[in-house]
Amino acid sequence: MIELCTNLRKPLDQFVDCLWYSDGESRSHQKERLLPTGTVELVFKLKEDRALRIFDNACDTTGRCFSKAVVSGAYSHHFALDTSESSPTVGVHFRPGGASLILGVPLSELMDQHCGLEELWGRQAVEIWERLMEAPSTTSRFSVLEQFLLDRLTQPPHDYPAIMSAIQQFSASSAMVGVREVSDSMGYPAKRFIRLFHDYAGLTPKLFGRIQRFQSVLDQIVAGKTLKWTSIALDCGYYDQSHLIRDFRAFSGVTPEEYQPIEADRKNHMILE
Repeated sequence: MIELCTNLRKPLDQFVDCLWYSDGESRSHQKERLLPTGTVELVFKLKEDRALRIFDNACDTTGRCFSKAVVSGAYSHHFALDTSESSPTVGVHFRPGGASLILGVPLSELMDQHCGLEELWGRQAVEIWERLMEAPSTTSRFSVLEQFLLDRLTQPPHDYPAIMSAIQQFSASSAMVGVREVSDSMGYPAKRFIRLFHDYAGLTPKLFGRIQRFQSVLDQIVAGKTLKWTSIALDCGYYDQSHLIRDFRAFSGVTPEEYQPIEADRKNHMILE
């Protein structure tokens, strides 16, 4: 079972989409594939004798274990999660561009990787984990985590609003937005714009836009509508059906016809084994 907290205090609600709690119910499968979303996740494990094992790519057969908390950077490809040993977890789902002011590092440094929170925050990461472990209820865990995030939040740099506006443009448009077009409209040289976007969003503008189009396709699939791939391709900003299929396979490892999410409301999770 998963519980969400979406009614967050200001100004945190500008940077965090929701807090969530999973009771770690046992699953029949051993491994899940997680598809790229263009966002950053922070996860705290709430059972001391269980580690989170994450496989960063299809070639990774051993994985990496995290005993307390892990930051999942923005990914340009799918990765896998060991679900053979379940554990309760509580986490933070950041809005695109929202994590850097709380994590305290450029998100470009976390692209396509998982990082133990202790590597970023040191002893402070252990302290918040201990407080979450001691909290007696889900509601109290959300309260502890919300206040901690508010305390970590730093003042946005002067160029942050412009880049957030660009992130919104790449998120909302069904067409392929040009990087030069957006950077020129904001008065930034293209190279500087790309670097700032990468630091705040965790992905380059072009890659971020591709992932948002991919997510739009997933939305149409799980909505249960009659699937006409040529129409979906054009609606979501692809040149044609073959363009859609190439991107879909690159991000998910399967074709659109082979795609099967665990549940409609968990569109970015697929059973691997």
